[in-house]
Amino acid sequence: MEKDSVIIFDEESKLKILEIMGKVIDSDGFIVEKSDNTQRVLTKDGEEIKLSEFAGVRKGSEIFIKNDINSILELSDIIE
Repeated sequence: MEKDSVIIFDEESKLKILEIMGKVIDSDGFIVEKSDNTQRVLTKDGEEIKLSEFAGVRKGSEIFIKNDINSILELSDIIE
């Protein structure tokens, strides 16, 4: 069985990667769609995500990952 690939961005790269993906940060610090600043990006659990919580994006998708322990543990289970 092939494992999912995951890319996790360092702090320095977050804004650049998000910009390439058509995302920006709103005045409250949340990641939003560049084309519609009212449309916040959601995790797979439907949670809005701030730049400070952003850990990465799963390859081949726009499934945003928070940097909290539950999200990281869940990601670990997926890629094992």
